[in-house]
Amino acid sequence: MSKQNNNLFQRAFDAIIEGRTRQAQRYVAQYERDHAAARKVNER
Repeated sequence: MSKQNNNLFQRAFDAIIEGRTRQAQRYVAQYERDHAAARKVNER
């Protein structure tokens, strides 16, 4: 039973980490889209 509970908690923890990773990737992508225009204006 202990091993099964550990597996359950490990899977839940992995799911939380995966969700946070996807959230961070979306945040970075949104930041790059929002600031792409400003970089193009300043570059020659």
